[in-house]
Amino acid sequence: MTLEIFFKIAFFIVFFSFAYVMSAYSKKAKAGKEDKATRMKMHNENEVPLLLKLRTIFGIPFYIGVLVWTFAPKFMEWSAIPFPAWVRWAGLALGILSIVLNAQSHKTLSQKLGADFDPALRLLKVPALVTEGLYAKIRHPIYLAFLLMQIAVLLLTSNWFIGFCGIAIIVSVIAIRIPEEEKMLIEQFGDEYRNYTKHTGSLFPKLG
Repeated sequence: MTLEIFFKIAFFIVFFSFAYVMSAYSKKAKAGKEDKATRMKMHNENEVPLLLKLRTIFGIPFYIGVLVWTFAPKFMEWSAIPFPAWVRWAGLALGILSIVLNAQSHKTLSQKLGADFDPALRLLKVPALVTEGLYAKIRHPIYLAFLLMQIAVLLLTSNWFIGFCGIAIIVSVIAIRIPEEEKMLIEQFGDEYRNYTKHTGSLFPKLG
């Protein structure tokens, strides 16, 4: 097995392991009892319209790029980055870290919210404010996990086009959805959430 094939396998393991976490917890959600079409409708109705458009703009090229990189890599050489092996190994480590963060974050939310927690429906009201686990220091660890995963994708694929599209998706989510979520949480929890923000960071812990 060449090193290039190894990193391709590593990419798919990281990517699908990360996705599996969300899928597994979605099945536990109350909305999971609905059919797929109903869940998609619920998601679209509660998502920020601009974010849906940006996902399409960057998502389609991302998946096409991954497919071409996998099965016809010579057609993606134009956007290849000659990363040394240690950088791609770092990408694998970062990918594993992103999976751990994602799993721990989902576990905490699931334990606190039970069936009311649905990873696919982030802009719906929740019954309680979660401040345990990673949420004791960071308000949005799942989005941090997504960001780290997409950086890992850039390093593992060693391709700036795939990496750019993937990072553009999560950056747009961070820039657009986080303010909407925090607005909703302030409306729902008021001073309790405002006080929570004083000693926590959005994506990284506050220093001091």
